[in-house]
Amino acid sequence: MKKRFLRLSLVVATVLLLFAGCGLIDYDEELLIGSWSASDGYDYTFNEDYSGISTKSGKGLEFDWSLSGDELDLRFHGSGQAGKSAYLTFVIKSLTSSKMEAYDNNDPDEEIITFRKK
Repeated sequence: MKKRFLRLSLVVATVLLLFAGCGLIDYDEELLIGSWSASDGYDYTFNEDYSGISTKSGKGLEFDWSLSGDELDLRFHGSGQAGKSAYLTFVIKSLTSSKMEAYDNNDPDEEIITFRKK
């Protein structure tokens, strides 16, 4: 009985791992390079050297960016509250050479922000 349970457990674990691996979407970093206008009122520029700038109303804030699967992480330069660096993670829902749809990972409503390449 124990052997049967162990075998069944191994089969179930293997199937779960296979399905979990299928869910990860890898987007092409090259599609991000350039300047984007976002529906949240900000403009974002992503450079090839993984640096960038976010601007709104003429004021800019520089950041470093990275892309892992469907998560676009922005680490802003300088310090925010209590001397801590500010981070922003967008979860990408779709990405083409001219349009990106994503939401802020900290937004419980997952409101979609649309980015259009300039």
